[in-house]
Amino acid sequence: MSQYQWNLCQKQVAVIANGTAVSGGIRHSYTASGVLITPATLDATTVLAFKVSSDGGTTFYDLRDKANALITVTVDLAASHAYPLPTELAGAEYFQIWTQAASVNVNQTGDKTFTLFLKST
Repeated sequence: MSQYQWNLCQKQVAVIANGTAVSGGIRHSYTASGVLITPATLDATTVLAFKVSSDGGTTFYDLRDKANALITVTVDLAASHAYPLPTELAGAEYFQIWTQAASVNVNQTGDKTFTLFLKST
């Protein structure tokens, strides 16, 4: 008898609330990859960055590479698109989406809803 391992996909929603630049925490444990779908409009930023947590989503840190550069995804601020999540998120228990420019918050007008599909290993 053969055994099959099913890779499950989990849908989550993250919101950057009106007047803020960081979403709520997104549980990422036990997932290896994923897709991020952006809202139809974002205010004054085409670069999303990420914050990560390993303490249950209490304390978050900017996600950076070995050269101390932010891990980012460049997006279209005037249309919804799907983007792969950075592989550097794979070790995080929780993460947040951060609208920023040069590490400075870019607060959003109106709630901005992101849809994520996270795939288990």
